[in-house]
Amino acid sequence: MTEYTNMNEINTNNSTSPRKSLFVDVSYSNGTMKASIVGPRIGEREASVVAMAINNKLKEFGSKVDTLVLDFNDIQFISSLGLGMCIDVRNTAEKCNASTSIIGLTSNLKELFEMMRLDRLFQIEVSQSSFGSAA
Repeated sequence: MTEYTNMNEINTNNSTSPRKSLFVDVSYSNGTMKASIVGPRIGEREASVVAMAINNKLKEFGSKVDTLVLDFNDIQFISSLGLGMCIDVRNTAEKCNASTSIIGLTSNLKELFEMMRLDRLFQIEVSQSSFGSAA
């Protein structure tokens, strides 16, 4: 989505990032799928793009995925549709028998997840260090 290929098939994207989506970078390694969400916000537009990208990768890897890690380190704001996106990808991961963890929440977002009782659906990690460089 972020790349532009002209009629001569020359890639004019100057970025060195292999990211295929404008709002999320999904990687897989050793049973862990990590979705690093690009910030600073997840609104209506971002939520649908992120959900589609993550769900497509989950379906692609299927039962090979043991854990889905949603990385919120760049996120400062999340709308109700963004919260719904989190539940949507969690449900898709559950169909693949994978657990879902969230890392990098700000204190305000962590309070929001707790207030909405979403902390019961996700394993929320205080720091990324518990996942090391698994993904």
